[in-house]
Amino acid sequence: MEEEIIVNIPKYKKIWYSITKFEKYPEMATEGVGRAFSYLAWIIFMFSIIMAIGFLIEFNIFAKKGLNYIEKNFSEINYKNGELTIKTTDNESKISAGNILINTEDLSENEISEYENKTSLAKSEAIMLKNKVYFKFGEQTTSFSYIDILERLEIKEFDKTTLVNMLTKQINSPKVYIVYGLALVIYLFISYFISTLIDVLMLSLFGLITSIIAKIQMRYRAIFNMSVYAITLSTILQLIYSLVTLFTDFNIKYFDFMYSAISFVCLAAAIFMIKSDFIKQQIEMMKVIEIKKQEQQEEQKEKKEEKKEEEKEDNKEENNKKKDEKKDEKESPDIEGQGSNA
Repeated sequence: MEEEIIVNIPKYKKIWYSITKFEKYPEMATEGVGRAFSYLAWIIFMFSIIMAIGFLIEFNIFAKKGLNYIEKNFSEINYKNGELTIKTTDNESKISAGNILINTEDLSENEISEYENKTSLAKSEAIMLKNKVYFKFGEQTTSFSYIDILERLEIKEFDKTTLVNMLTKQINSPKVYIVYGLALVIYLFISYFISTLIDVLMLSLFGLITSIIAKIQMRYRAIFNMSVYAITLSTILQLIYSLVTLFTDFNIKYFDFMYSAISFVCLAAAIFMIKSDFIKQQIEMMKVIEIKKQEQQEEQKEKKEEKKEEEKEDNKEENNKKKDEKKDEKESPDIEGQGSNA
């Protein structure tokens, strides 16, 4: 399969072609590795923006619920020297309320490690320890040290009243969402781009094996380009699935397997369509060759018939010529005799 630069196909059309028109894969692949990378970066960037918006919406809902819970259930909140102390109206410092888990007691390293590695099917969760807080949104987990966050805000200590007023102000501040949103987009883009690129490389190896099985010669870079487009549908489904799991408790056990299987099917379908087109081209070529062969045979036959006709004409002329010569010979003696008598 030879690569030739063609007119640039718009990215939005490539999404449609990648999902519905596998016969377009070779055409898109001819645009080169650079444009394939550009398409992959663009689709992951769109993915990251949508996911960041989803996280911000979830964060807003989560923050408001948390603020409401703090006002109603916490009797004491104190922060000083990077350490947080929280007690409920029942004078407890270990609290589990919905998706919020708080334990500001002095913990051992093993106990802290258990909290760090804790997994949950909840769509969102916050784990607040004495020195650090963990936020879990779907499959994404981030952790922050109190002292790192609050020192940037020039906060060295606070109590419950101060905290409630500060959180209310932050929740209603557009600047917080802009900064947090930009950070999320960058983080999501880098993480998803790297993981998707690894998936593309694995998919391209599968495509290489498939092309060998199909007995069709293809350059690896063409297979790589086609792998980028083949992963489009899986990426879109992953986006939908991530948004659904972010806002609901819906879960598909073997989604990762489906993610890989769908992209494999798309790439294999494209390769076998190339094989089918190649066979059709060979058949068409054989038909053309057969037609030309028949035409040549007919031309040769016509030439032979023309030659025979010419030979017949030549023979006929020769025979006529011989007859004329014989006739002349017969008439010549009579003329000579008449001359002598005279």
